[in-house]
Amino acid sequence: MKRKIYIFLLSSCLFISPTFSQEDSGDNIKKEKKNAIAVSFGVPGFGIEYARKISPKISAKVVWHSYTLKDYEQNDIELDGETINALINFKSSVYDIGFEWTPSLNSSFKFIAGLGIFSDFSLNGVATYTEDITVGNVTVTKQDVGEITAETTWSGAAPYVGLGFGRAVPKRRLGFGIELGTYISNSPDVNLQASKLLAPTANQEDTLREALSDLKFIPRILFRLSYKF
Repeated sequence: MKRKIYIFLLSSCLFISPTFSQEDSGDNIKKEKKNAIAVSFGVPGFGIEYARKISPKISAKVVWHSYTLKDYEQNDIELDGETINALINFKSSVYDIGFEWTPSLNSSFKFIAGLGIFSDFSLNGVATYTEDITVGNVTVTKQDVGEITAETTWSGAAPYVGLGFGRAVPKRRLGFGIELGTYISNSPDVNLQASKLLAPTANQEDTLREALSDLKFIPRILFRLSYKF
């Protein structure tokens, strides 16, 4: 009788042991990493990004872009037979909230869409004459001619669309990518100021605003380096 009991207990142990082994191996399976951070550069600036994989083909992400160009000089510009110098300033601070969809699991080609929020997106230019101006028999020095200052500002929210290569959450630990698209924004606000002899030019603000009204498509071009965790 005791021999039969020993055989039964031994058989039970042999049966239970593989069962626990399988459960332990299941617990040790690594969970899929669905998060990534990335850095990017391009237009509208340098970016910092966080992405989350929602499904095998869809990822969501938030991005902050920023860039500042200060006192960039462009000299000897020909305009209506006159030569001028321009001093240009540009500043961008844009927040993106968007999604990307990869149609095929075997390719990193993707479509992107989202909403950009222009916290600060402005272009400022100051134009001055480089030489004296002669009108008839009268010569006006370049200092007395004055200068023209034009400031163009985009604000509010703007949807964006595009396409690219490289997943927001890469298959491997590191991933590279490129995105090509455009923001679809409202017409920019324009402020035109002029001094001295050029002061009457400030009345052309409405004309300049109308000329810039079609600047609703702002490029969105990014080169990305991402890290999955």
